[in-house]
Amino acid sequence: MNRLSALGKALQSQHSPENGTDTARQRGAGTEEVSRKSFAALASPFQPQPTLQRPLRFVLPSGYEPNYKYPLVLWFHSDGYNENQISQVMPHISLQNYIGVGIRGSRSIDPAGHRFDWNFSAASASRCEDAVWQAIDEATERYSVHPQRVFLAGYAAGGSMAQRIALNHPSAFAGCISLGGRFPRGGAVLSNLAAARELPHLWAVGIDNPRLANDAFASDVDLISAARLKMEIRRYTVGDEMVREILNDVDRWIMARIHGGSEPSPPLDAWGTVEVGFSGN
Repeated sequence: MNRLSALGKALQSQHSPENGTDTARQRGAGTEEVSRKSFAALASPFQPQPTLQRPLRFVLPSGYEPNYKYPLVLWFHSDGYNENQISQVMPHISLQNYIGVGIRGSRSIDPAGHRFDWNFSAASASRCEDAVWQAIDEATERYSVHPQRVFLAGYAAGGSMAQRIALNHPSAFAGCISLGGRFPRGGAVLSNLAAARELPHLWAVGIDNPRLANDAFASDVDLISAARLKMEIRRYTVGDEMVREILNDVDRWIMARIHGGSEPSPPLDAWGTVEVGFSGN
């Protein structure tokens, strides 16, 4: 598999401009506004109001069309990066299908304030939730967003935070994707279990991922199974989930959730068979 050359390099030295947008066309005329009140009704009647503005990075699809309601992907970066990571990731998920928003981690880990990680304390998780509502507000005010097609996605610790927020407010989102992040623990993460069981999840894990040992992975799978969550777990023969093939799978998984069907089967080879990861004998 070919690795994404951009990730793991420049972000550590980048300054993060606030409310930036990666597109050739910004704030298109005719964008339909979806109010915070209408979105909050989908999530919870007691949604906290954001108190601090968090820097965001927007990525628009190629040929953005303001009269089409796009799915929204909120991206949670890995530790040591920032909201600009979405600029490197989204083109490999899809250039056309989504509006993307990168959210900054909850804690600065360098003196210059360029790199951040995710703190999982109750207060930090609450601030991250506020950042999510802020990101949705700004996206729906500026662009044409489908309010029932909001997906959370993240890489490593960012994937864990995305899952935590999705499980806390499962009715607010259409799905959640975690690339290599551990399943979140503590903080009453399964307190809304009945609704959480209805939320689709994709958990993509590299078999050789050094951050997730086999015993930890097995423990997480046991918890997910006991909770009977609607989670699709895929293991890949890689050590790092940030590869093109996995990001392409993210696009296919989201599209399958949107269109209400299953993902297309891989094409048959000349012998009329498909490769499987186990013996059929």
